[in-house]
Amino acid sequence: MKLANAFALLTDLRLAISTAIFPTLKSILCQPTLLVKPQEVSRIFMSHVWEAFANGVDEGGSGVKKNLITPNANGVVLDIGAGEH
Repeated sequence: MKLANAFALLTDLRLAISTAIFPTLKSILCQPTLLVKPQEVSRIFMSHVWEAFANGVDEGGSGVKKNLITPNANGVVLDIGAGEH
């Protein structure tokens, strides 16, 4: 892995956290019982991350998906993406 790619991952991580942290904290403030439900907090956090990044990730990865799936698949192929919350 190139060093630039490793730092790009950190940039993406910082952007994901800065995008999702405030809406997640707002949800916790509105419903404090979420503090004892870490899986629900994780679901809320990731729903905000995917809401912001899903379209770009899907568009950016379409070429890779086609190169992986087309030569190796037969019949119907179901590509399940991030979805919506």
